[in-house]
Amino acid sequence: MSESANQSRLSNLLLGSVLLVVTLLALRILAGVFITVALGIFITLACLPLAKRIANALPTGFKWLGLTTAMALLIAIVTTFTGGLIFCVQRIAAKIPELSLDLERMVPNNSGGGGVIGNLQELVRTRGDAIGNTVLKQIEGLAATVASGTGLMITGTVIVLFFVLLALGETDRWRDKMDQVTGGEDWQRVTDTLGRTLREFILVRTFIGFVTAAVYGGWLMFFGVDLILVWATLAFLLTFVPNLGSLLSGVLPTIYAFLTLDFGTAFLVGAGLFAIEQVLGNWLDPKLQGRRVSLSPLVILVSILFWGALWGVAGAFLGTPMTLTIMILCNATLPLRPVALLLSNQSRPEGLDAALGWEDEWGGVDRDVQAVSQD
Repeated sequence: MSESANQSRLSNLLLGSVLLVVTLLALRILAGVFITVALGIFITLACLPLAKRIANALPTGFKWLGLTTAMALLIAIVTTFTGGLIFCVQRIAAKIPELSLDLERMVPNNSGGGGVIGNLQELVRTRGDAIGNTVLKQIEGLAATVASGTGLMITGTVIVLFFVLLALGETDRWRDKMDQVTGGEDWQRVTDTLGRTLREFILVRTFIGFVTAAVYGGWLMFFGVDLILVWATLAFLLTFVPNLGSLLSGVLPTIYAFLTLDFGTAFLVGAGLFAIEQVLGNWLDPKLQGRRVSLSPLVILVSILFWGALWGVAGAFLGTPMTLTIMILCNATLPLRPVALLLSNQSRPEGLDAALGWEDEWGGVDRDVQAVSQD
């Protein structure tokens, strides 16, 4: 019996490994499809209450205005977000040729003309044209990449918006289908929890993003750093990539200050941005976010790196919502609750249920536990 049990565990382990590899390959190969569907589902769950609330407040003949208003607001938000990202990339790309001209200035003066510094000055001076040509070629390639990426981004955005439009229009029909398939309403509580958590995540990140952009902009303006609007916009956009985004939004303007100003100014800029991020990230963010987004900070960082490696920039932005979805689904499935606990920032299952708001309103896990104990 022991040997048979060991063989069964080994078979299950091998089967699980094969399924994991196949799933990762599918996620990688069909990245465009999965990104569109995942983003569409997240946006639909986040926008659904607004569309319903507006529709319920209107007469029968005007309920379509609920869907129209939600879509108009969504289009405005997506357009602003996409436009801000494109603006930042284009402005930074346009500044790169000017940065190459600062190479000679960064080398200390050496009146004697000899030694290592003198040779370095001579190398920079004699190779300036070659460096400039190389940089210009890189800029042309980057511009072409940005142009191509812009077209793909716009196309993907249109597809996602169309997906959300269809999903919002068929919400009631899909609810009836899921009731018939699952035989209950526990799935609605899961999707409601996911939608509520996503809305809280988006609202909090948006507010913190505005605060970060304003404070960053003021601090950089004090030191005379160029491209204030670009760095402020990047600080806002990268707020939606927790942990890693705050690092990038502070490092990039610091490097730019070092290249365009001097080491001392760059050090003060970097130190100030680091202090600002510590205050916002360790004090304001936890107070506003509360316990609803109950993911471990370490898990958030790993998830961003994982989904970023799998799906690129889109994966970095979707890393937290994807991991949050996995945690909620695992917590709603009795055998997978330990996995949900490992992904969360809680130490006990009861704490995770309380953080998700399931201790009073969601009885699915309790019923499952009772059923298993009775069996």
